[in-house]
Amino acid sequence: MASIAFALLCMPNPYNFGSRSGVCPMDSQLSKLRATMAAAPAELDRYDADIERLQAALSRLTSERSVLAAYTDLCRSVLSPVQRLPNELLADIFDLCLPDDLYVIFASTTDDEVDRLVRRYLLQLSQVCTRWYRVAMDTPKLWSTIAVDTEVWQWSFIGDARLADLLKSSLTRGRNSPLTLHLGISNRDSDVVVVESLLEHAHRWKNVFVYSSGAPCVALSSAMISLDQLEMLDLNVDSWGRLPAFQNAPRLQYLAFSGYVRDLPLLPWTQIKTIVYDSHDTAGPRYSPLSVLNRAPQCASGTFYLDLRECPPHEPWDVGIKSGVNQLHFQLLVSEGDDAVVANLFDALTLPNLEALEIYPSDGASPPIWSSTHFLALVERSGFDSCLTWLAIRAVVSDEELLRCLRALPKLERLFFTECGSSPASFSTTITNNFLRGLFLVRGMASVTPNLRLLSLRCGLDFSDAVYADLLATRARLFDGKSVFGANLWWFGPRKREFSVEAMERINQLALDGGIIFNTGEYNPAVHDSD
Repeated sequence: MASIAFALLCMPNPYNFGSRSGVCPMDSQLSKLRATMAAAPAELDRYDADIERLQAALSRLTSERSVLAAYTDLCRSVLSPVQRLPNELLADIFDLCLPDDLYVIFASTTDDEVDRLVRRYLLQLSQVCTRWYRVAMDTPKLWSTIAVDTEVWQWSFIGDARLADLLKSSLTRGRNSPLTLHLGISNRDSDVVVVESLLEHAHRWKNVFVYSSGAPCVALSSAMISLDQLEMLDLNVDSWGRLPAFQNAPRLQYLAFSGYVRDLPLLPWTQIKTIVYDSHDTAGPRYSPLSVLNRAPQCASGTFYLDLRECPPHEPWDVGIKSGVNQLHFQLLVSEGDDAVVANLFDALTLPNLEALEIYPSDGASPPIWSSTHFLALVERSGFDSCLTWLAIRAVVSDEELLRCLRALPKLERLFFTECGSSPASFSTTITNNFLRGLFLVRGMASVTPNLRLLSLRCGLDFSDAVYADLLATRARLFDGKSVFGANLWWFGPRKREFSVEAMERINQLALDGGIIFNTGEYNPAVHDSD
């Protein structure tokens, strides 16, 4: 082909001849042109054959390269850390991808409901590869929480039947794994279909949350079912009635509910160990929320969020509660200036085994007014001098009243106190020099709370820093030098003043010597209420 190309370069140029140029080629030139024309078809065929061969080779090389690249990517994928994870660990990672609000069924939309039923986040993960699909679809624990809000079903464009099918599919994928159930009931006809599907898996129920603004679905409230795995029950239902749906639950120990005490379902009260009660009921003699403690003789911990604003302030509660509970936590919503509610609360209780007591106002509510006289009567009646070791108070009380109460608690080990007032204009200063000096631990002398290990104060710094440092010095290295005293000091912002440099140096030296553990800073309720 090279010789042909060279020959073509040596040939006369045909464009130099013809009618346009007005020049006629010589005979020798004509013969060369005719010879070239005769040889051209064979040469063109050879060119076409070579091009076709080269194109086939290029296509083959391109294909082989693509195969090698894909294989290399596969090898890289196989060797990547995520592919070496066991399926169990990969499933745990999938579980961490759960959206925070997936099971929040209040104020949800129809799209939210579909997302909950089909586990949209799992469906998205399952599209990555075949292995991820198998892990997402075949791991029962990923399908072990079901949230249903029948209130929004009526607005769904796909219809009740399709939503019911999605629910059944999710229940089936959970197989026999213990089930956590969030059920919002709207008292529609579709509730029956939903509840019947859930009842088929009642043997799996472990944690159950029921929400309803009216009477619960008849299919659920009247069911006689065996709940062998049920451990936790949360009923946010206005009215239930004495129905037996949850009576046969041999493992049930945790009960949370709201509404009226008179409308609770039949429950295995003798085995309940933890009660959380959020009530909008009044504390009348018949329906006092505290009466549930009498029903649960094995209860060890109780938390009560009580709205007591409608209680007649100076009318004693005609109810007597004697309970062996070990921990009681109260958050109270009271009328501003009501000085009888806490007194009535203390008068209603006898708690011979109580180890921890908390009295706090509800968020944003007026603080309760402490009653030292009635508290001391409770102390004597219950024998707190030999059992109470943990006390948390956020109430209006004077320094002398608080010291008076603490003198009756020689076993107290942890004290949490937050200053407050019945109104911003009447802020009560409790943490004073007098109070701090009352807590000094003097060897060989009777002292208030001699066993105190932790003192956590939230206050306005209305005391002498030197007196506070003296208190910590008397408490450092107590119990024969084997225990360290803990002190938390949180101030309300904006701070009125700076803490004394000299006092802080003394406190820091006590901490360096190993006698105390000290924390201080501006008060943050979200953090420091649990210190």
